[in-house]
Amino acid sequence: MKSRAPVYSSFVLAALLLTGCAPATGEGVSAATPAASPTMEATREPIVGEPGDPLTAAEAKQLNGQRGTLRPYEKNDGSYVIIDVKQPLPEPVKQEVAEEISGSSSTDLGDFFAETDRQSAATGKTLIVVRYMNASDAYGNYSTAWRSSSAAPGFPGGTGGSAEEVAAQARAWADGQRNPASFEVIIVNG
Repeated sequence: MKSRAPVYSSFVLAALLLTGCAPATGEGVSAATPAASPTMEATREPIVGEPGDPLTAAEAKQLNGQRGTLRPYEKNDGSYVIIDVKQPLPEPVKQEVAEEISGSSSTDLGDFFAETDRQSAATGKTLIVVRYMNASDAYGNYSTAWRSSSAAPGFPGGTGGSAEEVAAQARAWADGQRNPASFEVIIVNG
């Protein structure tokens, strides 16, 4: 029977030489310099700022991938600002969201709810919308009043004589929930 030890040791030596693991005393053998990889790139500085501060498109893309509660919000003009999902929306963002929702049809609830859902996704908030609108009860009786609506589970809705009254009812409900900061009350005029 032949011994296989010389074959195995030759194979191991060849593997070590090919992978750059040769002994330091070996002449003419050098380890390959690794090419730069995405994981070796310099780490970017984290985006810092306050809600409402402007962002460039590159900063918005970077911020979108960071952890935490800050995120970019793309405005209608294509610019970006910082929002914090754990804080109230900056007033200019609330106004823009209200304008977008007011552009939806008050008579087509599908259009209204679809736009509300789009704005909820854009802001990272569950929106409670207060709007002057028609509605009917279970008996088919129509009335026009300030009303609140939301996709929030368990939201009871609300009706009142003014936007402020209904918004206060909605905020009181949101404040009683487990994560009040996740809700934003938006008053839509129009």
